[in-house]
Amino acid sequence: MGSHTRRRLLSTTLGGLVWGTVAFTGACAQAQNLPGWFLSPPPDTAEAWFAVGEGPDPEAARRTALRAVAARLRSAIEGSVTSDVTDANGRVTRRDSVKVSEDVLRTEFTKVDVLNTARSSQGVMVQLRVDRPAFIRDTVAQLEVAARPVDEAEAAVQGQSTLEQYLALRRVLPDIDKAINLNLLLVGAGQEAAGRQGFARYTALKQRTEGLSTRMVFEVRTRPEDGDIAQVVAGALADRGMRSATRATPGANVLSVDTTTREVTLGSDKLVRLVVRFSVADDQGRAVASREHQLSGASRFDHKGAREAAVAALASTLKRNPSLAPFGFKE
Repeated sequence: MGSHTRRRLLSTTLGGLVWGTVAFTGACAQAQNLPGWFLSPPPDTAEAWFAVGEGPDPEAARRTALRAVAARLRSAIEGSVTSDVTDANGRVTRRDSVKVSEDVLRTEFTKVDVLNTARSSQGVMVQLRVDRPAFIRDTVAQLEVAARPVDEAEAAVQGQSTLEQYLALRRVLPDIDKAINLNLLLVGAGQEAAGRQGFARYTALKQRTEGLSTRMVFEVRTRPEDGDIAQVVAGALADRGMRSATRATPGANVLSVDTTTREVTLGSDKLVRLVVRFSVADDQGRAVASREHQLSGASRFDHKGAREAAVAALASTLKRNPSLAPFGFKE
């Protein structure tokens, strides 16, 4: 290696060391200028969470600090709750660690006090105190609201058919999910006994609702020429975790399909207008739902291709809404 190259490498190395020293010194100086309350906020207590945040304005800094509290809440929940997963026969097959969704943490902290503020190189620094008992009280109040329709539905389905139970619990599934999330928040806030108990109860109820769907069988009745529609209906039921049959099945709900087809030719285009009517009777023979769908399909070649397009439109309609509403049930 030549002397010129060695001098250039030495110069580059020294320059890097000088720059690193300057950067380190600047960082130390900046750290020394930060207030003590920002560098070392108080530890959390049973009465409050403490957090600091920084942002271009006070509100942004406040949001950053609250996200820090939410992250601590998430960590506390995930570290303390596991979930039993039950199969359709009621057996516990495994235990999963609970992964907290963003929905759990999209909650408003009801009582937040700003303890300190200061200017910073990023804009503003803040220190917050979040009232833990107030948060717990607010969460319990929300839980009472969410639990009310669930409790009423659970009491009403006693002795009802599998289909009736499923529909009643499916309608309150959003409330069940909310109750699960609120109980997780109670666990994270330190109310572990009550939170775990509620979480276990509503999780089991959700699993029960899902299990009811797998126990349901629909006997699909169609005319021989509507086999393509029968196939679409069977696929839609399977997507919902339900079974279908094409012959008489004891204990099955009967789903009758009636169709009206109109073929039209416009110039070189072939069109099909397809009306599909669903009628559902439960396992006791009682009419429980009905729905009509009007569909159309077009083809440049023949009416067969136009019908295939109309049937594909029906499949899309049934897939778009994963509930039983497309078959006429109110959910």
